[in-house]
This record gives sequence, C-alpha cells and structure tokens, in this order.
Amino acid sequence: MSESNIVVWVTAYSTLLRIVLAAVLVLAGLLGARAFRALFQLIRARFEPHWPEWVQILFNGFTEPTILFGRCLLWYSAFLALPWPASWVPGLTGGAATVLSIAAALLLTRGLWNSARICQLLLRSTQNKLDLETNKTMNLFFEKIYRALVFLFGCIQILTILGFDVNALIAGAGVVGIAVSLGAQSTLSNLIAGVALVIERPFGIGDWIVLGSFEGTVEDISFRSTRIRALDNSVITVENSKVSAEYICNTTTRSNRLFSCTVGLTYDTPRETLERLCTDLVAMMNADDQVIDGSAEATLSAFNASSIDIDVRCYTTALGGAAFRALKDKLNRKIMDLVAQDGCDFAFPSTTVYLEKNDP
Repeated sequence: MSESNIVVWVTAYSTLLRIVLAAVLVLAGLLGARAFRALFQLIRARFEPHWPEWVQILFNGFTEPTILFGRCLLWYSAFLALPWPASWVPGLTGGAATVLSIAAALLLTRGLWNSARICQLLLRSTQNKLDLETNKTMNLFFEKIYRALVFLFGCIQILTILGFDVNALIAGAGVVGIAVSLGAQSTLSNLIAGVALVIERPFGIGDWIVLGSFEGTVEDISFRSTRIRALDNSVITVENSKVSAEYICNTTTRSNRLFSCTVGLTYDTPRETLERLCTDLVAMMNADDQVIDGSAEATLSAFNASSIDIDVRCYTTALGGAAFRALKDKLNRKIMDLVAQDGCDFAFPSTTVYLEKNDP
C-alpha cells in the first residue's frame, strides 16, 4: 500500500472517529439529563442536612440551569469534534464559543431568578420589626425588585458578549431617560407610592380593605398598582399613587366588628312597652355566643317624623364578610320576632292630612 493510500485511510479513520465521538456527545447531552438529576439528588441527600439555608436555596435554584449548561457543554464539544474544513474552523469556533457564552449568561440569570426566595432570608434579620412571617407582602415586593435587577444583569451580560459597548448604551439611555422621565412622572410616583405602601404596611396581601368606593381582598401589590378582588369576584386595579391618596380602612386588623341597626316603632307604642323591648333586645344579643359580653345596647335614639327610633348595636367576633352577614341575618330575624312578641309595630312613613270644613 502506497504512502498516499495510508494517509487517505488514516484521514478517513480519523474523520469517522470524530463523527462517532460527536454522535456520542450529542446522545449524552440528550439522554444524560436523568443521570445529572440523579447525581444532584445524591448530593442533596448527602449534604443538604449540613448546609445553611442560603446554600439550599442557591442549590435548588441552580440545579436545572446547571444540568442544562452541562448538556450545552456536551453539544459544544460535539460541535468542535466534527471534522470541519480547516478554513471554517476559526469562524465556527468563535461562533460556537459566543453561543455557549450567551447560554451560560442565560442559565446564570435563570439560576439567580429561581433563587429569589433568598430575599426572604436576607430580610429575616428585620423579622421582629416587619413581621415577615405573617405578612408576605414585603417578601413578594422585594422579590419583584430582585428579579428585575437579575433580568437587567442578564441583558447587560448578553450585550457585553455580543460586543456592544454597554457603557455607551448606559450613557445614551441616561440622555434618553431624561426625555422619557418627563412623560413617566406618573410611573415614578406609582413606584414611590408602592415602596411607601410596602414599608408602612397599611394593608397586606390577603387583607380585606375599603378603599374609597372600592371594597375587597388585596391580591397583589406591584411596582405600579394594587389589585383588589371585589365582592362580585371582579378584579379592580388601582394605581399606587391613588391608593396612597385615599383613606384606607383595613377591616382585617380589627379585633371585633360592630353590628348596628335602627328599629322604628309607631308613636302609639307605650313607654313601658318600649322599655321592655329595649331590655329584651339587649338580653337577646348578649345571649348570642358571637356577641362580645356587655357590648349590647338598645337605646331610644330619636323621634322622627313617622317613628320612634331605637338604636340597636353590639360588637361581634364575626369578622369575615360571610360570617358577619350570617350573624346579621340571624340577629335581624330575632329582632323581628321580639318586636312582634312585645306587641309593637314597625313604623312606616305616613302623612296625616287635616281638612278644615268651613260653614256656609
């Protein structure tokens, strides 16, 4: 066999080996995810009991991105192992390295994004002041800020890899920002108002509030607005600047709730009957286990045009909307029964007309 034939056979054999190696690396990248996950599960089971909490959060957040990056490395190696023409190698190698760097930046960003729970850990030192365990509003708000910063970090990294002058872009953005800020004053005021709402905490997520003409459960507090779930199950979105400007009534923070109504009786009701009815109303309310002891009152409050009004009120332990409506219905029915039992009649608006007859 001639020397030229040997060179051809060696070249062909080397090419075949490189193709086989590339195929093996591609298959390893496609099928190796399960093995990678098993390895991470083994590491977690072995070392997690001895890790501090922040390491656990980062480990869990970076597990999937690390597996994906391992697969990218295998595919990158497979790409380089292929027998490309010598003239193509510099360009292909540079392009593949750029793609791998972008993938690394994206996966690093994803890992940091998944580790947003570390904000709760970093803020835990202020737990006694902010009560973070019972109020998740602060955690969610700062997680959004954290993720916005992570997203910005990822964009800057990718632009840097692609060769853009980030400093020049930032300087240009500063000039453009001056112009944009003139039209974004409301957005800035909403952001500042949102930060003030989170720090002052007049309400939290899950609280029932009355805000101007709106009433409902707070579902979310974002950079720009607050979402409220109303009684009819619709979602109301209010800008944070408007929320801060309103009087906010947080009904969730109260320890009891006032029940109050007015009973109007006819003017022909005797005084003794009125007094007996007031006594019976107080006894009826105090007998209810949802009424706070000693808070029931029934007093003659006004003489209206068509009725003698009795002001009935008490403080109850029924705080939620459904529980309070049920108690209100029960007490109102008992009031009707007592009015009938004591021989009284409900008054209604009426007018008496006197006609004077002149003799001819």
